[in-house]
Formats: sequence, C-alpha cells, structure tokens
Amino acid sequence: MIVFYNTIKYTGLLSNFVYMLLAIGVMSAAGLGLQIVEPNTPEHTYFVESLVLGATICMIVIFGCYGMVCDLLSVNIIFTCFILIVLAVEYLQVHNYQPHSRYNGAWQQLELSLAWEALNKQPELMQKYEQQQHCCGYNNSEDYKNLHLAIPTSCYQQSLQADGSRNVKLISRGCKSTLNNNSQSGIQHRDKLFMWCIVGLEVFILVQTIALSLLLYKLRHREGQARQQVPPGVRREPRANHVGSRTQLLDNV
Repeated sequence: MIVFYNTIKYTGLLSNFVYMLLAIGVMSAAGLGLQIVEPNTPEHTYFVESLVLGATICMIVIFGCYGMVCDLLSVNIIFTCFILIVLAVEYLQVHNYQPHSRYNGAWQQLELSLAWEALNKQPELMQKYEQQQHCCGYNNSEDYKNLHLAIPTSCYQQSLQADGSRNVKLISRGCKSTLNNNSQSGIQHRDKLFMWCIVGLEVFILVQTIALSLLLYKLRHREGQARQQVPPGVRREPRANHVGSRTQLLDNV
C-alpha cells in the first residue's frame, strides 16, 4: 500500500504542476491582453476575469501540494472540496458555453496586435494572419508603403482564369476589418477545447486526491491499530504522564 500511495502522491504533484502551468499561461495571456485593450470595455473585463481565475487556481494548487507533501489528511479533504467546486463551475461554463462578443474579438485582436508589432522581427506572424483572414496590412496595404516595406506575397490573391493563366490581385481589405466579422468559429473552437482540457485535468486531479485521502486514512488507521496492539508479557505504559499514576504503578510492582 505504501508503494501505491507514493505513486499516486507523486503523480498528483506532477498533475498539479501542469495545472499550475495552465493557470500561469492564462494569466500571462490576460496580462498581454490588458496592455492592448482599452479600459472599461468588455474585452478589459474578460482579461481581468482571466487573471482572477488563474490566480485562484494557483493558490488552490499550492494549498493542495502542501497537503500532499506533508501527508495532511484534513488539507487533502479541503483541497478535494475546492477542486470539486471549481470543477462544477467550469463544467457548467463549458456545458452552457455561449460565445459572447467580448470572447470573440478579444483574442483575435490580441493576435493581430502582437503580429503587427513584431512585423520587423517576425514578419511571418503577420503573413500567416493575412493568409488566414485574407487581408493585407493593419488598416490596408498602404501601411507597408508608409513603413517603406515591400508588400508580402500574403497580400496577393491568385485566381485561375478560363484560359489557364493566373490572375494576381492585391487584397485591399485591411486586417483590422476582420475583427468585426463573424468568422470566429476557429477561435471559439480553440477556446472551448482549451476549457475541456482544463476540466479533464481537474477530473484527473480530483480522482487522485480522493484516492490519496482514502489511502492516507487507511494508513493512519493501521498505524493506530499497531500502536494499540501490545505483545504478550509486555506491560502497557500508562497514557497519562502524571506523577500519581507512575507512583501507583511502582507500588503495584
């Protein structure tokens, strides 16, 4: 049983470490988003909520790891209750997932802003975004001319003519205009998939914590029974360490 207990204990610590990394990732993305969006906007509220959620998960994980390392049954039980509450809330959030406008535009705006700011160092990020959204530049293709940069191939759309020739056309739509469209299914799908991954990991941690608490209870119960068992011919020491009780014991001898 000791080997099984240690196996669950160390795998539980590893699972909580991964869980904390996910929470730190959520907080990092939310911190970047707060630097871009305007205050008092739905996007700003969304990123603040993400920061609070990530910080709460980190505190719960630290509390649970403390109980696992110190083999504290009461802390493990409280940690199980915390995970159960968070799991129930997130399951309801995923089950009743309804994409809101603030969820739709926030991450795409963050992706576009980061790609445009890194244009000089990592132009492939902006080109990838332009290919996915079929746009050119932040506002339009004139942005590249204003920056004295060559217009990349991702800004051109090729079409096959009836005679077999290819017609190359410059895309006039800027990528900023894609923030207001309704083609957000990819972002919504990734968002929901990420939420399901967190829920799945929480279920795994919950099962580990329950099994760890049960094993720890059985081990403590066995230790208590072992202390109560006294070999034949051995006099049991009195529990109360009082002078009167020891004196009475010496008198009986």
